[in-house]
Amino acid sequence: MGKRPSDAVVETLAAANDTDPVDLEPPLYESIDLEALDALVESTSQSLTLEFTHAGHTVRVDESGAVTLVSADYAPEDGDEPPTRISTR
Repeated sequence: MGKRPSDAVVETLAAANDTDPVDLEPPLYESIDLEALDALVESTSQSLTLEFTHAGHTVRVDESGAVTLVSADYAPEDGDEPPTRISTR
């Protein structure tokens, strides 16, 4: 069994902020219910994208548990792709 979706989000956010996952501020649970995130992603057999904001990032989690982060201060210019950090379970 792979890691829980909430763990993948914490690890990806920590890497983006160059910090240890246990030192992530604010804690992820202040933005989203971690048990609900895990249950929703792990129980679906349909296409799913869950999106929320946390600590200056837009966080997207898909049905496979893959995590995509986009900085909330990203302003696209001329169709540029946003800088992202992606993690898979």
